[in-house]
Amino acid sequence: MGEYISQFISYLQERNLSPNTIKVYNDNLIEFWKFIGKSKCSIRNVKREGIKTFLFSLSEKNNQPITRRAKLTTIRSFFRYLEDEDVIKNNPTKNLPLPRVVIKEPMFLQESEIRKLLQAVRKDKRAEVAIRILVETGFRLSELTGVSVGDIDMEAKTIKIRRKGNMEQIIPINSGLAKLIKVFVKNKEVSAPLIANRTGGRMTQRRVAIMVQDYLKKAKVDRAGISVHSFRHSFCVRMLENKVNLKTIQLLCGHRSISTTERYLHIANPELRQGMKMAEIH
Repeated sequence: MGEYISQFISYLQERNLSPNTIKVYNDNLIEFWKFIGKSKCSIRNVKREGIKTFLFSLSEKNNQPITRRAKLTTIRSFFRYLEDEDVIKNNPTKNLPLPRVVIKEPMFLQESEIRKLLQAVRKDKRAEVAIRILVETGFRLSELTGVSVGDIDMEAKTIKIRRKGNMEQIIPINSGLAKLIKVFVKNKEVSAPLIANRTGGRMTQRRVAIMVQDYLKKAKVDRAGISVHSFRHSFCVRMLENKVNLKTIQLLCGHRSISTTERYLHIANPELRQGMKMAEIH
């Protein structure tokens, strides 16, 4: 089994999937095989019932439906690969339904909350640059931490980022943000990470997330459910409220499907907001 997992991971690397995605696939498959391996069956003898039993064991461990769905997606991709490579004749995951997931409403910050947060980071230029970029570009956390000084074109006012699937994209930034970054990167090497740790290395996503949460608390913007990703949601909502078309927002955010962008439509609908105001009890 380990041999086939290694081959599958190599296949994913050839498709230029992100290191994070590949790690998740690898971890999911190892967890699955440790479970299946107890029965000492070969890869060709894995049955549909065995996969169902694995998913049931996850639910007993209180894994959420979205987690079980992600693990089954990995397993389905793996067995499709084995089928395409003629390692197996019958795919045990064929037509196996994915666990249903209730999509939660995107959590986003109000403009007043964003202003309070930006006021709180004024004296910490690293945090101010990081948070201003997240707020004003809608970048994912992984995209922000992957930016190096050389990825910034001050003259053109753009930042080159790496999207999911390791695809590069050049994103425009506004003049105020460009000015802030220009001062921040002065005298720094082009190879240096834009958001660095104390030793000059690239700051991890986890450390940036902790830094952001600390400043959210200082700004007293610590509502339940608010996270770094909420800045991305806020960006989408703000763009829609300012009449930016869906296709432009899709391109700026790197959404693979326009339907992902469309989920913000009803949040930014002023008529719905006005309707709720009419229902307010005075």
